[in-house]
Amino acid sequence: MSSSFCKRTPAGQAKPPPATRLNTHNAQLLVSTGVPSLDDVLGGGLPVGGVLLIEQDRQTGYSNTLLSYFASQAIAAGHKLCIVNADHQMDLTSMLPGWASAARGPAAEDSRSENSKDKSDSSSDAMKIAWRYQNLPKLGDIEGDEVSSSSQQIDAANEVKFCEQFDLSLRIPKEFVDKAQPIIIDGESIFNMANTEQYGGDMYQYVLDRISDIVQDGYSSLIPVPPNTERNILRIELRSLGSGFWQGKSPTSILQFLHRLRGLLRYSYAACVISFPVHLYEDSSGIRLPIVRRIEHLCDAVIELESFEGTYATPADIVARQIKGSLGATQDYHGFLHIHKLPRLNSMTASVGRLSLLHTGGGSSNNLAFRLRRKKFSIETYHLPIEGGVTERRVPASDDAKPQKRAVGAGAGCGSVPGRKDPLEF
Repeated sequence: MSSSFCKRTPAGQAKPPPATRLNTHNAQLLVSTGVPSLDDVLGGGLPVGGVLLIEQDRQTGYSNTLLSYFASQAIAAGHKLCIVNADHQMDLTSMLPGWASAARGPAAEDSRSENSKDKSDSSSDAMKIAWRYQNLPKLGDIEGDEVSSSSQQIDAANEVKFCEQFDLSLRIPKEFVDKAQPIIIDGESIFNMANTEQYGGDMYQYVLDRISDIVQDGYSSLIPVPPNTERNILRIELRSLGSGFWQGKSPTSILQFLHRLRGLLRYSYAACVISFPVHLYEDSSGIRLPIVRRIEHLCDAVIELESFEGTYATPADIVARQIKGSLGATQDYHGFLHIHKLPRLNSMTASVGRLSLLHTGGGSSNNLAFRLRRKKFSIETYHLPIEGGVTERRVPASDDAKPQKRAVGAGAGCGSVPGRKDPLEF
């Protein structure tokens, strides 16, 4: 006699949002940042309801590249995107990287329709052969399996990927940006609304109210939804929070803003990424102010980008390096990635040690570095170049250039040169 067990699930259980996955360590819902290596550092992705703080690099724009990846991933996954930037106005069509996969875009839709038409025509005229040969590639498809790989990409185009592949040399077409309808809160609107009688010049309070209205409009987990309703994810970007353009009623307005924002996102289907100009919060000797540590404490994950150009070079050196190019390790890497805090929502310990391949210990003891190539941004383990590598030119000595005749009776010990005194003789 045997018995079977089945898991009881509610009839009206909601489906998980698109382009999300569960953390196998604590069952936390994750979204991708758009950079696979950064997802690995965070333990699989950014937890929904969490806040990621990126401490900006000075004099360079690598942090803006990470934010552009995050926004492009929102458009690719069909998530709602909200960008807050008090510094300047934004044009997303000229700054967001495009999809590297050929299965995206209007051309892909045309190729998908042509592929389905060819498939229907070929199926009608197909020969009746053995079943085990039907899935084999044709004779013309042997070279690199290009046709089979492209067909797989087209078949997978309808499925939303957790992390899309992006190309920094491309841009997302304008029709995709318009279709996503992102919410952009620029500096002009923030300044005008914050100076009204309701806010009294407090820009943090106005931005928090706008974000709260957006979250309450279908992204709060406290508001009940009809059965079998698929949830969506809200992605929030706060660019250069706390810069010189931000104004508050008191010096601690940014702390109150982060505290209330964190409590608001905890009970919502939203994820937030904040870039913070940490170099503006340093004294004359380069020591960070105590408020920086409090800001880090109010965020769920904190990483810092320390670029070689902005930290170890002057502006004149940066210009000279761009003209002549750099040598050594700086040619391969563009800066260090420091991990100050890891996400641990609904858990006492972070799950990075079990789920990450790059991060193997606490802090940044494994020496993570980032590099910005022409097409992608990646985080890798920092390695020093080989001593006397390919950049070193080795010229033979003048004495060794011409062969010498062996002198009679001369010592020829280990490491000695004929005609010379053996260096090993005492």
